[in-house]
Amino acid sequence: MRLSRRLMTATFLLGLCWQPVSSLAEPFPAPTEEVILTIDGKLGPDTPAGGIALDLSGLKALPATSFTTRTIWTDGAKTFTGVSLRRLLEMAGASGNTVWAEALNGYQVEMNIPELHPEFPIIAYQIDGVEFSRRDKGPLWIVYPYDLDERYRSEVSFATSVWQLQKMTVE
Repeated sequence: MRLSRRLMTATFLLGLCWQPVSSLAEPFPAPTEEVILTIDGKLGPDTPAGGIALDLSGLKALPATSFTTRTIWTDGAKTFTGVSLRRLLEMAGASGNTVWAEALNGYQVEMNIPELHPEFPIIAYQIDGVEFSRRDKGPLWIVYPYDLDERYRSEVSFATSVWQLQKMTVE
C-alpha cells in the first residue's frame, strides 16, 4: 500500500510538471547582453511580437551538444559546442517547414526543417571550449559533424554552414 501510494504521488507530480517544450510560455531567458541571434516567422503562439531574441548567455542556458570534427575552413580537428538547430527551432515552436539562416554579411540559405537531424547541425558558440569572435566566423556558426558521415561532406552541408549567423526566419 505504501509503495503504490508513493508511486501514485510521483506519477501525479510528474504529470503536473511535464509540459511539451513548445507550450512553455517562456522557454528562453530574456537577453541581458548584446542580442546575437533572432528567430522570427512562423513560431509558437506564445512567441513575443518581433520573435525571439537571444544573447550568448541565453544560448548557453539551453541543452548543449559537442562534437569533434575537421572542417574545410579550419586546420585540424576542432571541438564545437552549441545548440542543436532542430531542437532550438522546436523550442521556439517553429510551425513552418523551412528556415532561412542569415549571416551578418547578408548571406542567406534555406534549410528544410523536417530533414534536419535532431542533433545536427548545431549552432556553435565555442570552438575547443573558447567563444570565438566575428573575425573567426563567430560568434555563431552552423556546423555539421563533417567527419561523422559522408552526407555531411556535401555541397549542401557546406553551403548551409553559415558563420556569423545572426538571424533565422521560419516559413
